[in-house]
Amino acid sequence: MIHLKWYLCPSDEMFVLTACCGQVFLYHIHCSLVLDPSGPPSVHLNSGFLPNQSEVVLTARSNFSLSCHGNGPVHWSSTAFRLLYHNELPNPVKVRSADPRHTGTYHCGYTNQSLKHLDTWIHLYVKDPSNPSSVFVTPRSVPDVREGQDFLFKCLLTDPSVKNLTLQSEGSAGTRGQGLPQGMNVTIDPRRGALIRDLQRSFSGRYICSGWKDGRQLKSSPINLLVVPRLHHPPFLSVSQDQFIRLEGEKFEVTCMTSNPSHDYYVTWTHRNTQMLNVTVQRYYSNPRLYINSTLMFSAVSQKHSGNYTCTAFNEAGIITATTQLRVLDGPYLRISLQPMQHANANTRNTEVNGDLLAGELEANTSSGSLEVNGEITENRTTVNSVSSANISASTRVEVYEGQDVTLTFLMEAYPPIRDWHWTTPAHVNNDNNTVYQESYTANGYRSKASLSLRRVRQEDRGRYSFHLSNSFFRGSQIVDLRIYRSPNAVITLVNNTLACTSPGYPLPTILWYICPGVHDTCANVSTYQVFPGNVTSQEEEEEEEEVTRHLPLSPGDDVTVECAAYNKVGMSRDIFKPLLLGPVVKPPALVTPALTGLLSAVAILLLLLLVVFYKWRQKPKYEIRWKIIESTNGNNYTFIDPTQLPYNHKWEFPREKLHLGAVLGSGAFGKVVEARAYGLGTDNNVTRVAVKMLKPSAHSEEREALMSELKILSHLGYHDNVVNLLGACTRGGPMLMITEYCSHGDLLNFLRAHAQDFLVSILRVDEVEEEAFYKNMAAQHTRLRSDSGISCCSEYQEMQLVLSPGQRHQGVQTDSLTVTDLMRISYQVAQGLDFLSTKNCIHRDVAARNVLLTDRRVAKICDFGLARDIRNDDSYIVQGNARLPVKWMAPESIFQCVYTVQSDVWSYGVLLWEIFSLGKSPYPNVAVDSKFYKMIKDGYHMAQPDFAPAEMYQLMTLCWSLEPTDRPTFRTVAQLINRFLPSTNDKSPHHSHQLMYRNISECREEEEEVRGRETLKREEEEHHQREHHNNNDEEEKELMMKNIYQLS
Repeated sequence: MIHLKWYLCPSDEMFVLTACCGQVFLYHIHCSLVLDPSGPPSVHLNSGFLPNQSEVVLTARSNFSLSCHGNGPVHWSSTAFRLLYHNELPNPVKVRSADPRHTGTYHCGYTNQSLKHLDTWIHLYVKDPSNPSSVFVTPRSVPDVREGQDFLFKCLLTDPSVKNLTLQSEGSAGTRGQGLPQGMNVTIDPRRGALIRDLQRSFSGRYICSGWKDGRQLKSSPINLLVVPRLHHPPFLSVSQDQFIRLEGEKFEVTCMTSNPSHDYYVTWTHRNTQMLNVTVQRYYSNPRLYINSTLMFSAVSQKHSGNYTCTAFNEAGIITATTQLRVLDGPYLRISLQPMQHANANTRNTEVNGDLLAGELEANTSSGSLEVNGEITENRTTVNSVSSANISASTRVEVYEGQDVTLTFLMEAYPPIRDWHWTTPAHVNNDNNTVYQESYTANGYRSKASLSLRRVRQEDRGRYSFHLSNSFFRGSQIVDLRIYRSPNAVITLVNNTLACTSPGYPLPTILWYICPGVHDTCANVSTYQVFPGNVTSQEEEEEEEEVTRHLPLSPGDDVTVECAAYNKVGMSRDIFKPLLLGPVVKPPALVTPALTGLLSAVAILLLLLLVVFYKWRQKPKYEIRWKIIESTNGNNYTFIDPTQLPYNHKWEFPREKLHLGAVLGSGAFGKVVEARAYGLGTDNNVTRVAVKMLKPSAHSEEREALMSELKILSHLGYHDNVVNLLGACTRGGPMLMITEYCSHGDLLNFLRAHAQDFLVSILRVDEVEEEAFYKNMAAQHTRLRSDSGISCCSEYQEMQLVLSPGQRHQGVQTDSLTVTDLMRISYQVAQGLDFLSTKNCIHRDVAARNVLLTDRRVAKICDFGLARDIRNDDSYIVQGNARLPVKWMAPESIFQCVYTVQSDVWSYGVLLWEIFSLGKSPYPNVAVDSKFYKMIKDGYHMAQPDFAPAEMYQLMTLCWSLEPTDRPTFRTVAQLINRFLPSTNDKSPHHSHQLMYRNISECREEEEEVRGRETLKREEEEHHQREHHNNNDEEEKELMMKNIYQLS
């Protein structure tokens, strides 16, 4: 064991300590060093001893001296504002002319921090009786404090006789705590101040300390407290690009953009070689965020700069990083591939580089400007590396079915990036503008994608589609040979006693010969043997379809039947040849001639009768879907899409067993619509009331195809509030069913006729008024209706009453009124639906009240009710040739030129408005559809204003009936005009309160006389028109009938 003993010595002297082991050690010890003191240091004030934790009150401008003594080195510290920022206080602490800011706690302790528990402290109060405002001393400023931290508000009391200390918001008075924010927890200590725990952002403000002495309130100077919000998220960070490619010697620059709600955050860059980082930082403050943009830059990169560069930003809430990759290459490169297309076969044919043919993927390397080519087969990809200048071309064959949508997409990655590109198509070469295609190109850094889309390809669209690309190093093209599958068409010809069976088609058809004894229409059902001639020729050209021919030698007069069958993966075609017909003609015996002649005559008569029956059957009008979808427009020439070519999405399929059919809603010659309940239609298991359109057993294949076309058109159009929307379909496992929305009020035409009396009641009711009043309700004027309306005239006076809205009861009677506002709202909704159809390039071709349905909330929905309507017994449809057409609703260009456009639908909509505001009358009443009618239309005749149409609505009708289609308004304009006429833009409310209009009775009488005069003038004009029509000679009628293309005999 080693025994040590310490001695006090003069400063800077050395002493020798000898241990028991005999070794000598030298130590340099300060004189005052004492280990393991016996107690805490002692404090003296003006040479007088003060116990630990004493409180002393001094007077301002007095002198004091504090000394500290202990068994080792000691030091002073103080909370007094005068001494707070001194680095080291002397011992003793001497103050001459003390002031209140010397108030504070003075600590004396050993310099050895391990002995801090032995510290001694005293608290001095320095009061100034001559200055009451100095009762509290406060700091001159307070730093910002973070949300959630504790804060000590150092308002030090200089006079301990002041009581009832409180912390208050500036301007508040009263007891302790009054005026403080809700939730503030404050602890007051006269020696330290006010301690606020768990700061919240709502605590920010100005505060004062307050106390009472001798019945007087004393306050401190106010202090601003700003609580900085606590951060919950790391800083925002992003890099300008996540991947870079550079050639050796090029400049590289990437910027890391960051921001933070406060300035207390940091941004750094890291890389495997941190010594070579060259970073510049830009800072700017935009309230309330600080933005730091850190840019990493190299003036000339080399291979050692390759790798990942990570930008890191962190604050008190956490760390966030973003990484960007730098690839340094010794030369440019290009990768390009044709993206596989769904439902298509892509076959790699060849790749050509500078005249050399290779297959699949190409890799080219060059030095000193010469091109060396090494190739290998891998998918449809072309790769070129380290090329100073190259011409690149590749070819790929793509095979698709006719009617399919085709999208050719090339994916590219290149450095330098592709700068110029364009497509060339067969349409460019052939100057054929019928091909509809759409180009698109997107680029993201060094990766890009070029696409060419073709809709419903036809045989004419086959050929070579080339994508041309170039940059400063590369130039070339990628060729796609588009082939369209086509069924074979076998044709047999006889040349020099040799049969030749020729069939075009793609893929190249296979031809087989079959021979069966005797004369038959086909060899499929008789004993047949196959022959295998070897003479086969085929033709395959770039722009023409493939064709194959097989020959078969044959002797004339053979009693056999020869059949040629050509087939490929798309289909099969057969052709029959009967060599017996080529043999010598044998003259029949004379006795047989009369009998044979009679038989042939009977057969000829029978065939003639069959032809007549067939012709009549062909003349019988058949159902077709009236709606047409426009594919392209060239002036007034419209190209319509064949509805059978539209795709059908099987997501519309609905389980047949969950559909319970009910009553028949409408029935026609070929189909019907029934009410039904669908279980589980949608996302829940609720029961939905629907309408189901189906075919009758008597329907033909044309009607089945028409219903399928209607289903495809509705699914193509999509949803709209004012169109009867498709809800589902059943096309498998039974008769085809089309499920649509159910409209409880039925079609608009019957609705208007059924509610005409309600309409009259609603406009004839008047409110009670005083007997002496000289005013009456103008809505209750006498209404005169023509006899063909089916509504009785009303002429007797009615007392004015309030009209009850639907659902209200008055003396036990429930009303279901119909107003002019309702008619205008229905007109507005129909215009909206037709505007939706026009935006979808859809022409309705049968706009009429009978083809508008109403829901239980009287929302109008456009439909095509043709399949379930018996048009043979409907006077609205006139037989024209082999079709029944709604002539009174058709525009002049549709009648005389068979032109259907959106503008012709606008004409029909004007007739629909006339139907609505006449409450369901037939247009052109008492006018037959004959040559006179066609002349009236051609001369611009307009129907008279309906009985219930406001002047604005009749003016809109006449605009729709403009002879020049371009002068007619669009449906969007029509909807906007009607919306202005409506009293409210809220289209969802079917009824509005009726506003009673009152006018002077004498004025009304004058207006009645004026109306009667106009009616008399109108009748005279109509009689004049009729006399003028009767005077037209027969020649003019005949000429007009010849111009009408529908007058076919």
